[in-house]
Amino acid sequence: MIALAVALAFAEPGQAASTCGPATEFVGTICTPAGAGVHPAIVVLGGSGGGDRLRGIAVRFAARGYVAASVAYFGVAGLPPSLDEIPVETVSTAIGALAKRPDVDPARIGVFGDSKGGELALLAASTDARIHAVVAVVPSPFAWQGAGFGSSWTISGKPVPYVLLDRPRRGTRSSFGAPADMRSVYDASMQLHRGAIAGAMFALEKIAGPLLLLAGDDDGVWDSPAQCELAMAYLRTHPHPYADEYFHYAHAGHAFLFASADQPQAETRFGGTPRGNVDAGARAWSKIDEFLGRMSSR
Repeated sequence: MIALAVALAFAEPGQAASTCGPATEFVGTICTPAGAGVHPAIVVLGGSGGGDRLRGIAVRFAARGYVAASVAYFGVAGLPPSLDEIPVETVSTAIGALAKRPDVDPARIGVFGDSKGGELALLAASTDARIHAVVAVVPSPFAWQGAGFGSSWTISGKPVPYVLLDRPRRGTRSSFGAPADMRSVYDASMQLHRGAIAGAMFALEKIAGPLLLLAGDDDGVWDSPAQCELAMAYLRTHPHPYADEYFHYAHAGHAFLFASADQPQAETRFGGTPRGNVDAGARAWSKIDEFLGRMSSR
């Protein structure tokens, strides 16, 4: 849902140059820092727009010293056409490709996910101990129904337990309309099927590193603050020996991380105010850099 032009804005002038090219072992893009040596690595997962839309974020991370891989998991040739029963092994394949590179320290691999990509990031990290830090932006810590009639995700070919979406026009595979329609459907579904959440919750306590969860209080797509709070409540009752963090931002919508001072109105269709989104985005990027910096310095 985020335009490439917006994402590329995060490769700021004056940062170290990076080199990017198509990945060979998965569908996506790998960007490498200019400097020689062994680096930390980041896998980048976009949301429900599909394709490789967040490769500009990989550029940003590479400029800061990471080997960064943006990974597509549906919506392009060679991948499922829609967000239905996506294998979590898609992420594991990318992790494996990074871990064996001579310029990557396999003990310092993290994952960054936005929206449905945040949902996938939390699931992948709960099943793959090679992931040592998770940044999940406006995520869900449990599986939602996919675009069709089943789960969004599979593990070893088996659907991950999920929470049903009570969509309008049941019986079709059509997408939602306006973001306001999406929020009302997610809100109603979360109430109607609240009893299914526990069974669909990911095993967050198995994640081999800290979590950073970020949400917008005026999220126009789903209730990301409530979902992040469920994750933190789960972690309080399922011991996780890492410094997990959660921040939420007033007047920020679903796409606040991608708001630009040059185009403050660009992301308000997903909630938030122009100033609220821009301010939250700036604060969130500072948190992300600080959080991942701790992994990088290990």
